[in-house]
Amino acid sequence: MHVLDDASLGFAMDAYAGQPGAWLDELRAAGNRLLDNAKAAARQAGVEADTVLSDSFSRNVGELVSEEARNWSADLIVVGTHGRRGVGRLVMGSGAEYIARSAPVPVLLVHSAEAPSDVGRSS
Repeated sequence: MHVLDDASLGFAMDAYAGQPGAWLDELRAAGNRLLDNAKAAARQAGVEADTVLSDSFSRNVGELVSEEARNWSADLIVVGTHGRRGVGRLVMGSGAEYIARSAPVPVLLVHSAEAPSDVGRSS
């Protein structure tokens, strides 16, 4: 599942970047490419997968994911997370955290290879 929401559109454009409809079409196309690639990778690994692209500007991402999990009778939700901490998490919120709290099934959080909060920090 890939969700386009108001934050997706906001990050994709600024006040002078053109028409929102054109950006939304591009975001949908990019989302469909992402889902097609994920489905192909699953198929190559011998896993059958279904995909859905959701765009909702009136509902929270966590609500949409939880609803889809119920509709699909999912056993597990796997969510990619940016791993934001501190002020970034307060400002941006945590969609993954909301999903983990509200999901009807277990949730596996997968951090990106290099979380933004870790960039430039030495070990």
